[in-house]
Amino acid sequence: GPIATPIAGVAFDFTANVCAAVWFSGAGRLPCPGNDGDPNGFVLKLNNPVLETGVTDTRPGILTFPQNVQNGYIQGFYLPFHVQTGDRFRSIINCEYGATSCYAAFRLDYQVGSDPIKTFWGPFLDRYEGQYYSVDVDLIPLAGKDVKFILTLMSAGSATGDRALWV
Repeated sequence: GPIATPIAGVAFDFTANVCAAVWFSGAGRLPCPGNDGDPNGFVLKLNNPVLETGVTDTRPGILTFPQNVQNGYIQGFYLPFHVQTGDRFRSIINCEYGATSCYAAFRLDYQVGSDPIKTFWGPFLDRYEGQYYSVDVDLIPLAGKDVKFILTLMSAGSATGDRALWV
């Protein structure tokens, strides 16, 4: 297939920095990379993720799986990033191909300094239905600030099968 090349103008790559982030679930801190199938939750970098449509994406992605409990969650806390005017958060979100019982909410949270954690975008509820969604959010309200971004995934009920992709 085609060879993935870095996108011009990418200021911060969440996927390349996936294990520089600190990952948590209700069970506590998680290793990165995690172990596929860990009931405490896990995160994995995928070089060629298979989207819900069955198409293999040549861009790398992040597979997140919340703690396998009712309304489980997983969060990745990234190092502070200085947001500038014109910066945007872009991702494709969907359930991993074959995860037919996946039903989860994607959310982009953030924290400035020691301020309380706030939600910037979402939650976006997705269930396995053979589609993916493009997220393109202007970060202008955060321009000039050092921001810790937090990728959050929450189960909508049972976490069983909630294999969620950020590409």
